[in-house]
Amino acid sequence: MLRKLDSNNMQTVYNHAFYKLVRVAEVGKENLDPLIFICGQMSHHTQWIESKTGLHKNSCFQYQNFFEYDDEVHTPYIFIYDYPIRLQDKSIVSDEIFARSLANVLDILKLENVTIMGISNGGMIGTLLSKSPRVKEVLALHAPIFGVPLLQREKWEKVKNDLHLSEKAIYLISKLWVNDEFGYMHLMKDGFPNLEDVANLDKITFTGSDITEVASKSRLANNLAYMNYILLGIKSDGMVSYDAGKIKSTGINFIKEEGVSHFELGTPSYTTPYYKKLIRKK
Repeated sequence: MLRKLDSNNMQTVYNHAFYKLVRVAEVGKENLDPLIFICGQMSHHTQWIESKTGLHKNSCFQYQNFFEYDDEVHTPYIFIYDYPIRLQDKSIVSDEIFARSLANVLDILKLENVTIMGISNGGMIGTLLSKSPRVKEVLALHAPIFGVPLLQREKWEKVKNDLHLSEKAIYLISKLWVNDEFGYMHLMKDGFPNLEDVANLDKITFTGSDITEVASKSRLANNLAYMNYILLGIKSDGMVSYDAGKIKSTGINFIKEEGVSHFELGTPSYTTPYYKKLIRKK
């Protein structure tokens, strides 16, 4: 069944995620609406590192046992996406493909009344899935719907001579860390140009923060946020843009948080309160 899931796109999707989805569906809870948790872009990297070091502090890794084996609450489905580093045409690896592949899973498993909670780019995938009649609610935590300043290379190239040494180091590292050839990077770069066309805004709640206004606990995130704001004029949580004007003009459902950096999203102290609001008690 898995091989027939989406034969054209399976090469761009982390197969283990689908085994997990199907396994939980086959042995899962009855009479409970499904909750799908979509990890952020770097979850598969941090998960591997933490599994080797035993740290388990700041990724989706620590949620797997909590989510899958908690008998007091509904067991959600875990969707961890990945991308093939050696794929020749990396432009085809897009959020649209991830969303379409996951939509196929919902159809195959005949899931209804699905709630999606997505972190960062996982929230972008959830946003695209909000059009599905099988999805009833999406919580997109710090999704880059208005873009990611560090990916706006042409703007940085214009101001690179104004960067301090530490800022130049951060920018150069970001260019090594993030491969712009991947298709989903282009969506994260500027965000959704037509949010109301690609999503059902009535189903979605976005969260975000401006840590130039209220500083976070992360010194690195605060430095990134000030770089983004001072050099590019973009407010952010350190990684993704916060645009009060677009929020107001679009009229999206938005929860503004204070002092929350992008690097805190994978921690239990941040994610668990949102998760508990979504779970279905027996």
